Amino acid sequence: MKQTVAFFLLMAVCSAGLAVGPGLASPPVFQVQLVPDRVPLVAGDELRLAVTVTINNGWHVSSDDPGDEFSLPTTVDFILPDGWPAPVISFPAGEELKFDFSDTPIEVWQHRAVILASLVVPSAAAGDHDLRVLVTGQACNNAQCLPPKEVRAGLDVTVAPPGTQSKPANQETFKEFVARASGATDSSAGLADRSLLLFLIGVFFAGLALNLTPCVFPLIPITVGFFSQQAKNRSGGTFWMAFAYVMGMAVTYSVLGVMAALTGQLFGSALQSPWVVGAIVLVLLGLAVSMFGVWEFKTPDWAHKAAGARGGIVGSLLMGLVMGFVAAPCIGPFVLGLLTYVGQKGDPVFGFFAFFTLALGLGLPYLLLGTFTGAVNRLPMSGMWMVGVRRVFGVILIAMAAYFAAPLMPGNSGAWLLAVTLILGGLYLLVIDRTGSEQPGVDRVMRLLTVVMVVVGLWLAPFSGGAEGEHLQWQSYDASAVDTAIGTGGAVILDFAADWCMPCRELDE
Repeated sequence: MKQTVAFFLLMAVCSAGLAVGPGLASPPVFQVQLVPDRVPLVAGDELRLAVTVTINNGWHVSSDDPGDEFSLPTTVDFILPDGWPAPVISFPAGEELKFDFSDTPIEVWQHRAVILASLVVPSAAAGDHDLRVLVTGQACNNAQCLPPKEVRAGLDVTVAPPGTQSKPANQETFKEFVARASGATDSSAGLADRSLLLFLIGVFFAGLALNLTPCVFPLIPITVGFFSQQAKNRSGGTFWMAFAYVMGMAVTYSVLGVMAALTGQLFGSALQSPWVVGAIVLVLLGLAVSMFGVWEFKTPDWAHKAAGARGGIVGSLLMGLVMGFVAAPCIGPFVLGLLTYVGQKGDPVFGFFAFFTLALGLGLPYLLLGTFTGAVNRLPMSGMWMVGVRRVFGVILIAMAAYFAAPLMPGNSGAWLLAVTLILGGLYLLVIDRTGSEQPGVDRVMRLLTVVMVVVGLWLAPFSGGAEGEHLQWQSYDASAVDTAIGTGGAVILDFAADWCMPCRELDE
């Protein structure tokens, strides 16, 4: 009975939407206009285009990132002459509104939205050209959603030879471009995003934990002792040696982070290819295997020589510059995994701060021990517990591989893969592989970390309610089966939906 009622409700709601939306006589709920920021266009100069989306009263369209997995984002595709570069598109912020058909707020555009694009006109593009834009969006009101609609707009332009003077056009529209660019700059400079802050905190503690690996931990007292000897009892000398050492590490890692981000920008489209993402996943898995001792990084001989080449502040700085290579057998896999993540982001500022923060985490023990040299004697003895730390990072690298693989998998199976990886990895370290448990203090910390892994995995698991009916066996649609059922006087129930049908989602829940 419940399915029958749901069927008729669904028929009524979707029929109402179809009656309003796709009818031949019905105009689209939103209109699109394409305008330039200057006339004429000049070959070799930057061009800004504004795509103005005007939405009828009482309706809205989803933004480019509605924040809801069932809402279809608005997309913009430019159709430009051959040889013209793809424009950089900037979407406006939307309003977060709560609707009857959704449990969570959705980011939408109402009344009017201006989408901005910028590109450089090819230097050999003088002449008349036709620019086109295709906006695909889904219009909804508080009761229903229409099927997605494609609306086109065009612009006939004349491109003048290089050096020609042009005049500003549509200045009121492009005021929003200046305001939006200013807001984006302020946001980037502030680094106020909460998720970024949490990420940097996590990277800092990861750097701190990397000091506990077998290739780094035994070097800490030796390195600090070297600083003390070089300082020759000068007040504060050991601290400044340690500071120069940490700054050397920070320079090396920050440069690596920026280079990874710039490389990611250069190959940004390639990083969307399933083949490239699959290769990244395999690399991360290979790095994870190295953390379990199946194979090892080898430190270059030149790095060992450079690390002990000179004394003094300059020598400490040089030691810090090559520290990442000396410790590569233990920290290299994690660093390369982080480089891969930064490369996918393609943001040099993000890359700089991520690796600068990692270097600060790695360098904090040296700064503390350089200030309080007597604390070196209180460090725990080296032992098998350091191998256990490596294996924790091995599980983290496997989880990173699952994170990259998730978008390639259908439905919520990617989320399940990441969740199961963390749960099984945590249980493996907690129950099966207890390497390092002979050190009580370290064992407690390791247990806490593995429990956190399991909890995070359970939190990420996409558990959902709603079991299949126990008595109804649903079958895929078959026209002949429907005809047969009707011919024999039997009843037929059709369960149908669409990705854009919000009431369908409400009925499912």
